[in-house]
Amino acid sequence: MMENSSSLLGAAVLGLGRMGATHVEAAKASPFIRRVIGYEPSAETAAERGRELGIATTSNLDEILGDPALQLIYIASPNETHCDLTVQALRAGKAVLCEKPMGTSLTEAQRMLQTQRETDGFLQIGFELRYSRIYRKVKEWIDAGTIGRPLNSHCDYYCSEGHGRGSWRSNSPTSLIAEKLCHYLDLVRWWFGDEVVEVYALAAPNAVGYFRHADNHQICCRYRGGAISSLTFFMHTAQTFHGDPLQDMLAQQCDDGHRLTYLIYGAGGAIETDVFRRRARRWEFIEAADKLHSHLVETVTYPPEEDLLWIHNTHGQNIAVAQGVAQGKRPFPAADDSYESMRLVFAAELSEREHRLVQLSELP
Repeated sequence: MMENSSSLLGAAVLGLGRMGATHVEAAKASPFIRRVIGYEPSAETAAERGRELGIATTSNLDEILGDPALQLIYIASPNETHCDLTVQALRAGKAVLCEKPMGTSLTEAQRMLQTQRETDGFLQIGFELRYSRIYRKVKEWIDAGTIGRPLNSHCDYYCSEGHGRGSWRSNSPTSLIAEKLCHYLDLVRWWFGDEVVEVYALAAPNAVGYFRHADNHQICCRYRGGAISSLTFFMHTAQTFHGDPLQDMLAQQCDDGHRLTYLIYGAGGAIETDVFRRRARRWEFIEAADKLHSHLVETVTYPPEEDLLWIHNTHGQNIAVAQGVAQGKRPFPAADDSYESMRLVFAAELSEREHRLVQLSELP
């Protein structure tokens, strides 16, 4: 049903790089948004990207913050600007979807959360994997009790160096825990519905010498209820991908060292997700007289054309945010929930730096 034009939102996208273009695309596709404007601090860049994306642009941030017809702000600018732009937008009365990370430090994350609380504003951090179907299927299975109480989760994430020498990502002081792995730590918090109480993280010396941050991480967490989780990440082992446009991308990468899997088990069964094989599977445990038997009882697959819906549904998240703001709903995840995931991120960074187990109670 078409929305009344008077109830449609005006939206602004701050930062018009690759991720900003994704936000522009979703805003233009949303039935709840009637107008989209983009922002870049450079007038030349703003004009150029406006032509490329087919939207009006400005290099004057005050023009956006002072316009009452712009109710929703998407922040897709560099990480170090997330905090200041979010605070300004919330204080200007705007609803905000800010890309992760939630600031570049615990202090910045606290400032963003405190501003949200003071303004009672709409603040959502871009943990779009919660909108991705493969991971929502895991949540559905766990909440339905199909594996019993979850006890352990392990994530293997192996890829090739995809950032490039001299890129902002390889030069960024933001760790890959905050920039990339925050998604995969957030997922387990959401699935388990429990609080992390301690974390221990390690990083070996870099194989990628030009990175300003670690290129590998091993992170172990313990939850209040006794469950544990681990994440192993390497950003160099998989074969460098050049791509054949006539072949399916994930099929080309499936057995060349690329890997992104979860294995979660509970008292009554187990779940596996495998991005490169486009599937999620579930096992059921049955305790018989002779031993514990495991039966593969369900497999879910999806076609290549639905990859983004299943594994990185930024578009769906952004559409949902526009609808939520238009209809007066609260963000998902809530700002304080996102803060807890970022608190875990910064605790993991602290553990790596100081080579010790960190209690989450050490961080406010």
